[in-house]
Amino acid sequence: MTTMTEIPYNQLYQELQDQKQANALLTAKVSELEEIIKSLKLSNTNSSTAKNGYTEEESVCNDLNTNFAIRENSNGFLPMVFDKCSRIKGNHKVDIASTDRLFTAQVKKYKEGQFQQLDRHWVDDLIAYIPSMVTIQPMMKAWCEIPLLPDGKNVDKEKDRVLLSNIVYSDDILNQFLATLETHKMQILEYAFYGANQVLKPNYLIGAEYKNEKRHKLIFYKVDDIIAYLHQQSFSISKTKSVIQLGKSLSMQRKGGDGGKKGSNQMQFKIIVSSLPTDIAYTFEIPPTETL
Repeated sequence: MTTMTEIPYNQLYQELQDQKQANALLTAKVSELEEIIKSLKLSNTNSSTAKNGYTEEESVCNDLNTNFAIRENSNGFLPMVFDKCSRIKGNHKVDIASTDRLFTAQVKKYKEGQFQQLDRHWVDDLIAYIPSMVTIQPMMKAWCEIPLLPDGKNVDKEKDRVLLSNIVYSDDILNQFLATLETHKMQILEYAFYGANQVLKPNYLIGAEYKNEKRHKLIFYKVDDIIAYLHQQSFSISKTKSVIQLGKSLSMQRKGGDGGKKGSNQMQFKIIVSSLPTDIAYTFEIPPTETL
């Protein structure tokens, strides 16, 4: 009499589930790498932009100090009277300011579709600024910070951070995470744009747009207007589970880079100036033959 071999259904089911989870993790990792490659392509222009950032700030100061048409054509969007503008240093978010501080601004040199760093801090700094977000601090740190080597100076490249994925967290936990961000959205935006230093903060964000390596236009935004616009957007988690997005213009993500040093674990706010609505801005077109 032949005895049928018992099929280990439970074991097969568990192996199938493990395989599904492994495939999902692999898919998420591939998507993350694709996003990194995409950001590196954009960073080809970002790199030169950052290196020439100080030069652009000086150029914008010169524009404001010598071309009165910029103020005159703004129809009151810019103050008509303020002292000479210059680039200033210090622990604040202001790049340029008038001597009387009636005009303060952050300057971004950009190209169409290009992201810019708006802010960079540790997750702990954000939580210190908004203590009521402490409930999601562990998730944010696990998402942003790779464990360090024993030297405390470099990340352990054999380890990884915990992505905001439903492979790791339940949908309820992820929804609560997003809900907490939504509850504190105004404070998060004020931190990203104004910083913790409330003594000196930018009233304006000025974008200097380049096309074919030539200065194309200056676009002026009141920071309050940008914050009001972004406050109407909703937080979401990217397909790669590695980026927190607020609409199409602002994102939060791990800084990365830095040769794997500890600083790569900081959190960045990134902004795409060209994706902000122009109906809340004042644009000054630069004629092709004119160099400001």
